[in-house]
Amino acid sequence: MVKKRVSVLVVETGHLQIYGRIFEKRFAELGLDSYGMYLHKYFKNIPYPNYSVKANPATKIYYKFQNKFCIGPVVKRINEDLYNFVRDKKIDLLFLYRNNFITPKTIERIKNIGTAVFDYNNDDPFSNHQSYFRLRNYFQSLPLYDQIFVYSKKNIEDIKKRGLNNVSLLRGYYIKERNFPIPNIHKNRYSCDVIFIGHWEDDGRDEYIKLLLDNDIDVKIYGPFWERSKHYRYFLKKMNMEKIAYLSDDYNLALNSAKTALVFLSKKNNNTYTQRCFEIPATKTAMVCEYTDDMARNLFEEDKEAVYFKSAQELLEKIRFLLSNEKRRIEIATNGYKRLLKDGHEALDRCKRVIDVYDKIKREDNKGKE
Repeated sequence: MVKKRVSVLVVETGHLQIYGRIFEKRFAELGLDSYGMYLHKYFKNIPYPNYSVKANPATKIYYKFQNKFCIGPVVKRINEDLYNFVRDKKIDLLFLYRNNFITPKTIERIKNIGTAVFDYNNDDPFSNHQSYFRLRNYFQSLPLYDQIFVYSKKNIEDIKKRGLNNVSLLRGYYIKERNFPIPNIHKNRYSCDVIFIGHWEDDGRDEYIKLLLDNDIDVKIYGPFWERSKHYRYFLKKMNMEKIAYLSDDYNLALNSAKTALVFLSKKNNNTYTQRCFEIPATKTAMVCEYTDDMARNLFEEDKEAVYFKSAQELLEKIRFLLSNEKRRIEIATNGYKRLLKDGHEALDRCKRVIDVYDKIKREDNKGKE
């Protein structure tokens, strides 16, 4: 008798390629029957900025409201379509990537037909900056999930405080097709001494960057919301840029074109690391990151595989050192790249982890039936 291949369905908004869609792809590479259900289409691509949608104001309000509050006819249809798909395709594992829309009732129905349900939230759902109402389906479903994956160690304790122990860490990752070194790269419009690609947040990161610019360090910034910084016009003048733009297609090229790349950690998400902590070493660019014990003790060794700073002045001093010591800078970048590959931080490694947990649960279930 031929053994049935495990089937998995990934559910995510899907308006970006780097989350649910890459998991669907990597699960297929691991030999699973892999499917994806992407919810942005249910909302006619509203309010996702990467899609141009022509709609009248009433239509936009109709979809934006349901997307924001996770309630209404569209959400009801999502849940019914999901249940029907899982039932008809006989899905073994439902993987919810940041669940806002799938209700506890739907999860119960799905579990009743024998499908395992895993959840992964790559933000901190327990942050004070998160909306409980928007995340209510996530929180109300916590006791129903067969496995809960979290982005940070802090959330393991948050989940355990609720009396649940089926929780484990699933870190961020890099994507080999998107994050890789470009050898013998030529000077281009992204070439600079220091690059920061990421959002503005009101945590003082703009003061750190201003200090670098004040000291004539060649810095370039890319990402959203920087117009909210009180130093925005100063940044544009010093960087000789018309605006600070969001990077998509040129993200890897820009990282490769810089001598060093900065990492600031979101205070809203209580981050002790972030996705860029894997994406930057993947390009063999020297990473200069805010210090956390998690980064220095668990991911990249300080001053050997990455450089860390605890203050703006320390950042300035370490950037100056790296720019005046090319050999050392290249050594750190190369060591960081080797550590990344050795420890296994690609999206495929995360999907392997998910399947290992699924297999363990199935083995335990089978033992219980014997």
